[in-house]
Amino acid sequence: MAYRLKLHESNVAPYLFDLELSREGRITLTAFLHSTLCEEGDLFINNPEYRLAPGSHYFSVDLVFKDKKRRMLHDLRLIISDLDAKYGILCIDYAEDESTPTLD
Repeated sequence: MAYRLKLHESNVAPYLFDLELSREGRITLTAFLHSTLCEEGDLFINNPEYRLAPGSHYFSVDLVFKDKKRRMLHDLRLIISDLDAKYGILCIDYAEDESTPTLD
């Protein structure tokens, strides 16, 4: 099933917008959100290893990617609710990025 993503309005949307990413870094992030979460969300929903706790409607996904233009390595952790998955919606309720400079 394909899903629509909803970003928490007060913390996630501004946080992702304010990340120090180049255009290419934003494209990488957007492509992941669309192709992996929207198109392949069932893989995360149905795998208990991604759940924060047994029976929880929250799961965690980590995205590690390199922003070559900014020479930064990003480790972005997303906490996603599938409470509205039956309506085709996944909600990213929390995002945290740990960035480190690359050596090249």
